[in-house]
Amino acid sequence: MIKKTLILISCIFSLSTQAQQKLNTFHLVDEETGLAIPSVSIAIVKARLSITTEKDGIFNIPGDLNKMRDTIIFSRQNYTSLKMPLRGLNGMDTIKLRKVQSEGKEVKTSFKNDTLLNNYEKLDIGYYAGLHTGYEEFNYLQLAEQFQSPKAGAMLKNVTINRLAFYLNKVSQYNYTEMEHTKFRIRVYDIDPVTGGPGKDLCNEIIEVKSNDQKKMNTNLKSYKIIIPNKTFFVAVEWLRDFYNLGLVQIYSPELKKTVNLVNYRPAIGLSPIKGKKLNIWALNINNEWKLYTYHSPDFTDLAIKAAVQY
Repeated sequence: MIKKTLILISCIFSLSTQAQQKLNTFHLVDEETGLAIPSVSIAIVKARLSITTEKDGIFNIPGDLNKMRDTIIFSRQNYTSLKMPLRGLNGMDTIKLRKVQSEGKEVKTSFKNDTLLNNYEKLDIGYYAGLHTGYEEFNYLQLAEQFQSPKAGAMLKNVTINRLAFYLNKVSQYNYTEMEHTKFRIRVYDIDPVTGGPGKDLCNEIIEVKSNDQKKMNTNLKSYKIIIPNKTFFVAVEWLRDFYNLGLVQIYSPELKKTVNLVNYRPAIGLSPIKGKKLNIWALNINNEWKLYTYHSPDFTDLAIKAAVQY
């Protein structure tokens, strides 16, 4: 908890010149039960800052909240996102989030066919998303790969994600120094009929993946019984922006004419070596909006994420 407090203080410090005068402490709780909600994503829009809370749901913001002119967003799987002015937190100590009621559904148990989507050779992966974008820190909350199932009503059987398993000290010199430990969450989305991007969650359970040294992270999802109602669906990596995943990348900034440290959060997700006909990578930004992720296009069109479906 001390580490979480320190990182949030260091991130928010620039929002107020009176940061040392007052420390505002908040508790994130379930609206119905009053229990703490762990691992809530907190994003401050204009400042382009985001963290993930610890298990106790506590976070701190230093300074005079009334003088802060920014927007804060709280989001977590299975809860309705809450967006409000940062100064609106003044006088509060508890923030309540409303749980989304899950819908009951019949799950088909017999399927005749298996298909692997977005297949590629892992040894051909040479580029990764999530380290940084140019000379700036990577400030996206999730990256998603868009898939096309052979048939509507299929079940997601398995997901394989290839990631950077070594700490990359200096990108320009490819100096690999140590193994990277990481944990993150897998999200599965239906297509949004309006935007064409990720829409409704297709799994109500938390799928958290933890890895010490594997480059290829293979996750069996059969027990979750995730049914894909349409042919188009999305598999996303949700970053847990906490101390466990915190890292630094050193790059040379032509503007500053020196090497700078950029904060990043593990894992770095591989880019598929196979170029597709269209861009299939989507990103969730600080504003909680899904947009096509164009930074690596047109050279790369897909993430190094495979999905096996039964239909």
